[in-house]
Order: sequence, then C-alpha cells, then structure tokens
Amino acid sequence: MTLSRKKTHMALVTITIIILALLSTYPAFSGHFFAINSDGQVHLARLESLYQALRSGRFPSLINFIGFDNHGIAVNAMYPWPTLLIFVIPRLLFQSPMLGLAVGFLLMNIFTLTNAYWLAKSLSKNRLVLWLGVLAYQFNSYHFELMFTRVAIGEAFGYAFLPLVIFGLFKIWKNDQLGIVWLAIGMGLVGNSHILSLLLFTILIAVLELIRIIRRKFTRREFKQLLLSAVISILMASYSLYNVITWGLNNKLVTPTPILLGMNPSYGLTNLLNNDITESSTGAHMGLAVTLLLIYLVAQLFSHPTGQWRYWTIGALSLWILAQNWINWPHFATTPVSLLQFTMRILTIVSLLIMIGLILFLNQVNWNSTATTIFAGLVIIFIGVSGVTQIHERAAQDFHWAQHHTQPTTLVKRRLIRHLTGRNYLANVNHMTMPDYHIQKDTVRTNPSFHPQTNQNFQLALQQN
Repeated sequence: MTLSRKKTHMALVTITIIILALLSTYPAFSGHFFAINSDGQVHLARLESLYQALRSGRFPSLINFIGFDNHGIAVNAMYPWPTLLIFVIPRLLFQSPMLGLAVGFLLMNIFTLTNAYWLAKSLSKNRLVLWLGVLAYQFNSYHFELMFTRVAIGEAFGYAFLPLVIFGLFKIWKNDQLGIVWLAIGMGLVGNSHILSLLLFTILIAVLELIRIIRRKFTRREFKQLLLSAVISILMASYSLYNVITWGLNNKLVTPTPILLGMNPSYGLTNLLNNDITESSTGAHMGLAVTLLLIYLVAQLFSHPTGQWRYWTIGALSLWILAQNWINWPHFATTPVSLLQFTMRILTIVSLLIMIGLILFLNQVNWNSTATTIFAGLVIIFIGVSGVTQIHERAAQDFHWAQHHTQPTTLVKRRLIRHLTGRNYLANVNHMTMPDYHIQKDTVRTNPSFHPQTNQNFQLALQQN
C-alpha cells in the first residue's frame, strides 16, 4: 500500500469511527435532555467539583463538598477522577454543562471504537471481519446500559480501555516490545478510571497467563515484559492508587453496600427480547444480535474441532454462565468477592471474548460474504441504538406525565428532576446523597437484621448499610 493510499485509508477509518461514535452518543441526548439516574447524579457532583476547582485555578479536592448534601465525603479520593477530564475540559471550553457531558460521552465512544479497531486489526486483515467485530463490541446493549441507563462512567471507561489492554497483551505474546507500552497505557488508564475494573482486568490477565503456563507457552522474556508493563502502569496510575490506598488505610470509611447479586436469566431474557436496557442489577444483557453471535459460535464448537477461537468462545460462555444466579452468589457476600456487588459486571469481559472469538472464527473459515456482513452489522447497530432510543423516549414520556401532575409526589419529583437539562443541572448535582465513603463514627452499631449473605434486595441492603 502506497503512502497516499495509507493516508486515505486512515482518513476513512477515522471518519467511520467518528460517525459511529456520533451514532452511539446522539440518541441519549436527542430532544436536548439526558435521562439521568442516581449513579449519574453522583458523577454529576464529581464533575462539578472538578470543574469548579479547575475554573478557580485550584487542584481538585479529594473530599467532595459539592453535592451529597455538602457532607464532605471522600468520593474523589476513592473513585479515580483523572479520566473524567474528558467531560470537564469541554465544559471549560464551551461553558455548557450539557455540551460538556455530550462531548465527554462522544470522546468515550471514540476511545472505545479506536481501541476495539486496533485490537481487531491485530487479529484480522479482512476488513469485513474486523469491522463486524468492532460493531459487536461497540453496539453491545450492555455497553449502552453502562453509559446511558446505569451511567456507570467508571465501568464505561473500563469497557473502553479493555481492548487496548488485550491489544498490548497480544503484542507481548508475539514478542513485540510495543506491547509493553500499550498494555501499560491501557492498565494505567483503567487505574485512573475505576479500581474495580482494574482488579477484574488484572485477574483476567493472570488467568490468561496461567493458561499459557499450563500450555507451556509462557517464557522468561514474556514475564519480564509483563513485569515492566506492570511497573509502568502502576506509575501512570500512582496518584489514583495512592489516594485509594492511603485514604482507605488511614480512615474508617463507610464501605459500599456488601451485597452480591447474580444475573436472573428469566428476567434477562425478557429484557433481551424486548430490547429493554432499563437499569437493572439482575436483568442486564448484551442485546439480541450479540447474544445470537455467541450462540452461533457455541454451535460451531461441535462442527469445528480446532482453532484458537474455540478457547475464547468457551471462555465467553463459561463467564456468562458463571454470572447467572444458578450459583448462590449471595452466599459469598461476606467475602472479598462482594466487591463485585453485581455479577453483570463480568459482561464487559464476556463482550470482549465474543469479539475475539468471532474474529478468529471468521478468519479460520475465510469469511468473505459482504452482503451478510453488512446485514449483520446493520442489525447490531439497529438493536443497540434502538435500545437507547426506547429508554430515552420513555424518559421523555415520564417527564411529560409528571408535568401534568400538580401534586408533588415523590414519583413526580423524581421524573421531573431526572429529565436532565441545562436548567436543572445544578439541582441534579445537589440532589443525590449516599452513605458510601462517609467517615464512620468511633462506635458503629451493627444491624443484627442485616445478613448480606442472604440479602438479595439492593435498596434494602443500601438502607441497612
């Protein structure tokens, strides 16, 4: 490929990524509002604290006095904030909180697509195959649930950077020195975004390397490269990690609610068939198209006895089964596993494994059906985008319903304030309270009725905590 053709190709890839990112972001902001939730209000308070500090020329405080009833809780200390700057800097530039929020999500989607593209390109030279893999990862319904119904921004950052992590890991496996850098950057960015995702991805890498040890593919050089990458990533995330460790060790903080809920397959199936991505701790799903891709890959296991794609497909299926409530997950709520809180968080890894398995399988069968690929890609996009549109339209209907009810009931107030616009932005910033990361009193009374190993109601557990 000549230099001019390379430039043209890269320009087309860049334009495609931007268009797909816009397609992923716009539906959540159509009608000039955003459907916010409780977790989203937490992040709005965090963003406001960062914005006010930077606007005043000060370094952000680790104690949040903005929002949370101005109690002063250690949210910025325990939840890394550096990557949130992609939301804050646009607001500083445009002086619009809503525009800053929209641009931030747009940039997040560009990161996700770019990282997925790099990983896919390292796995396949077939453009049809690699783009189908990228679409399956980007327009996964769970991805949109993370961003736009749960508004779990930290986890969404983890979803965005996981392909970069695996991209670097694959390069290390191929003895490419650049793998050290990419793996370090990926894990460093995760460490500056979401500590739980950092722990999950570290475990994932450990499991993958253990498999390589068992298969006798692990080398001393690989160990040195992984160690060097780990050191670099720790240095990159040192500020965030230092805050979490020192504040956690030197203060008695109220911990997140100790509960562990598995996914409910019947509830998840209902949401899947209805293309409903309503915020749910037990009913999350990946969308009908991506789920069918997983089923298709599992079916191919019986007719294709060889291929690296088999291991990734088996891994995806195994983790999906593990996340269901067929296991008595609440029994482990008194163990460190309770940090997970919701097993649906495993779906981030499942989504990536499906992408890898799909690309490797299509490579093996020399896939070249343009029409089928385009059709499958459009279906994946349609299901992902329509899920967001459906939730957004429902939020608009709830808002209009609340406007016609003069009696200020709790439901009316909630539906009004969660219709986030520039007018009620600050009201949302100051609306949310939570127990997490308050300072505990010297004497804390225990609640004898709180049994986390059997408690399967998150709201009840939250109140008891």
